[in-house]
Amino acid sequence: MTRLFALLLLIGCPSEPGPAEAPRPPEACRSESTPDTWFSDQSDAIGLRELVVEGNRLSITDLDSDGWPDLAVSRATNGLRDDFEGTRQHHLLRNTGGDGFEDVLESSGFSATRDGDVGRAWNFALWGDVDNDGDLDGLAIVAKHEVDADHPDLGDRSEVLLNDGGSFTFAEADDLQAVWANSTSASLLDADRDGWLDLFVGNQYGVFGNHATSEQDRYYQGRADGRFRDRTEQAGLSVDSGGIPGTATAAAYSADMGQNVRWATFGTTVCDTDGDGDADLLTQTYGRGLNQHWENQGDGTFLSRTAESGWHSDLAEGGGDYSTDQRFRCHCQGAGAATEECQGVPNPIIGCTPGGWTPGWDDQPHRLAGNTFSAACGDLDGDGDLDVATGEIRHWWTPGASDPSTVLWNDGGDVTGWERRPLEDIGLALEQTTNNWNEGDLTVAIADLDNDGHADILRPQSDYPDTHMRLFHNDGDGTFTQRAAEVGIDFQRAASVALSDFDQDGDLDVFTTFSRMRCDADCEHATPEVHYFRNEVGHTRNTLQVRLVGTGGVNRSAIGARVAVTAGGRTQIQELGAGAGHQGVQHELMLSFGLGEACMADSVTVTWPDVEATTETWEAIPANWAVTLRKGDEQPTWRGWEP
Repeated sequence: MTRLFALLLLIGCPSEPGPAEAPRPPEACRSESTPDTWFSDQSDAIGLRELVVEGNRLSITDLDSDGWPDLAVSRATNGLRDDFEGTRQHHLLRNTGGDGFEDVLESSGFSATRDGDVGRAWNFALWGDVDNDGDLDGLAIVAKHEVDADHPDLGDRSEVLLNDGGSFTFAEADDLQAVWANSTSASLLDADRDGWLDLFVGNQYGVFGNHATSEQDRYYQGRADGRFRDRTEQAGLSVDSGGIPGTATAAAYSADMGQNVRWATFGTTVCDTDGDGDADLLTQTYGRGLNQHWENQGDGTFLSRTAESGWHSDLAEGGGDYSTDQRFRCHCQGAGAATEECQGVPNPIIGCTPGGWTPGWDDQPHRLAGNTFSAACGDLDGDGDLDVATGEIRHWWTPGASDPSTVLWNDGGDVTGWERRPLEDIGLALEQTTNNWNEGDLTVAIADLDNDGHADILRPQSDYPDTHMRLFHNDGDGTFTQRAAEVGIDFQRAASVALSDFDQDGDLDVFTTFSRMRCDADCEHATPEVHYFRNEVGHTRNTLQVRLVGTGGVNRSAIGARVAVTAGGRTQIQELGAGAGHQGVQHELMLSFGLGEACMADSVTVTWPDVEATTETWEAIPANWAVTLRKGDEQPTWRGWEP
C-alpha cells in the first residue's frame, strides 16, 4: 500500500455531487499536518548506493507504461561507453513499486550500438512518444568531444530509441546522426502542431570560448516513423556566425541584442510565452552573452523577438556595470590608466596579467549579460501567464557585469515583455559569506513542493566550494523565502534535478546528484552520487495530479498542453514540457497541482497543442486522485478506481 492511501484522512468536504452519468471517485480530503522536516534523504533505502548509481545528468521516464516513474542517469563523460563488468557511465533504472530500482540499461536494449556492441555513449536523454504508439521513446543526445587516445570517436551519435513495452530498438538513421555538434541541451516540442514531436537542440562553441566558432542550434521536424529531418533553415532559425574581438564584424554581437548571430547555447527551454497556443523558444547563453527569444509564428516557423522582449539580459534594468570587473580594474592600472573611463576606478584585488581586458569588446553588451545555463517556465504569481526562473553562474570578481539567477515576470503581451524586479524585493538575493564566492546555478525547477497552491523555485547549485541546493518557497504575495536548510534539502554541490512522485503518495520527490567538479580531499562525497529526497510534506495537503493523453492531431505525450485548474477560488496554470535548460532537465510527464485546503477542483481546462488550440473542460474533479484526461473523452479516468 502506498502512502497515498495509508495517510489519507477521509473527512467530509462540502461539494456538489457529479451527475449520475459521470461518476467520480469518493472524496479523499486531507487534513493538513505539517511535519518538522519536509524532505528526508532516502537514497540508501531505495538502493541507490547498493546499485552504485553515479552520474551528473538525470531525466524521468516511464519505461513500461506502468505508471511508476523511472530514472535515467548519465555521467555525461564524452565518448566513453559502459563497461558492464567495470565502470558504468549510465544507468536506466526501472521503479519496482516505490521502494527501489532495477537497472535495465543493458537488458532493455537502450545501450545497444549500431556496430553491434553494447554500452553506447550518450550525454543525456529526453523522453516522449515520438511515434505515437502509447509508450515513451528515448532520445539519447551525444555531444561532440575532443578525440584523443582516452576518448576515441567510436561513432556513437544522437539517436532515437523506439520503445516497445520497455524494449528499445533504433529508429531508422536520419538527419539526427548527420551533425556531430557540441550539444549542451535539447527540448521536445510540437512546433508545427501536426501531432508529431519535434526536437530543438542547443549547441555551444566549436572551440571553447571562441565566439566565432559558436555552432548553429538545430531544429528537427518529427515524422511518423520516429525519424527526424533537419528543418533549421526552413524554420527561420538559421543565423550567421559572428565576428571576433578587434574585427569590424564583432559589432554584430551587440546589434539588436545579437539576434542575428550565433551564440554558445548552454540551455534550451520551450513554452508558450505569449499564450497564443504554440511553442516558443528561449535559449540560454554562456560567456556573459545574450540569451535569445524565438517566437513561433503558428506554423513551426520562428521570428526573433530578442531585442524587443528583453529576454536577453539584465541590461535593460541597469545591469552590466563592468567597473566591478577585476580584469577591467587591471586594465585601468595598466594600459588604460590615462583613459577617462578609468579615472577613480579602484585598484584590483587580483593578480593582473596582460591582455585580460579588450576595450571595445569586453565593455560591450554581449559581454555584460549572464552565464545562463537553465530556465524553467511556470506561473509564479497566479496571473495566468508563464513566468521564467533562470539559473546562472556568477563570480565574486565580476558581480555587476554578470547577471544573477532571477525571475522574469511575464506581462502577458503579444510580444512578451519580461519584467525584472530587484532580488532583494522578492526574496531571491543570496547572502555571501566569503569574499571569493561563486554561484553555480546550473539547473532550476518550478514546482509546488508543499502543495499549498503556490509554485516554488528549486535551484541546485554546484561546481564550486560552499554551494548547495536552494529552495525558494513561494509566500503567495510575489515574494519568496529561502528555506532549503530549514526543510532538509540543502544538499551540497547539487549538480542536477529531476522531479517525480516516485512513491505515488501525492507529492513531488526530488532526485539530484553530487558534483565532483573542483573537489579537493575534503569533498563531502568521493563519487558523483545520485540522491533521492523523499517529500514528507506535500502529501499532508490536497493535491491534483493530471496525466494527459493526446489524440486527434495532438502528440500522444501531449507535450505542450496547457492545463488550468480552478479550486478554492484560485486558478493555477501549468504547461507540460520535456527538456528544459542545461543538459535537458526532464521531470515526470505529469502535472502536479497543490490545492491546499480545497478538496475538489471546480474545473480542469486543457488547451491542447493542435492547430486549433482545442480547449476542453472537465468539472468537479476530486482531489488526491491521479486523473488521466484524454483528448475527446467526456469522462476522465482515475488511477486505482473503477466506476
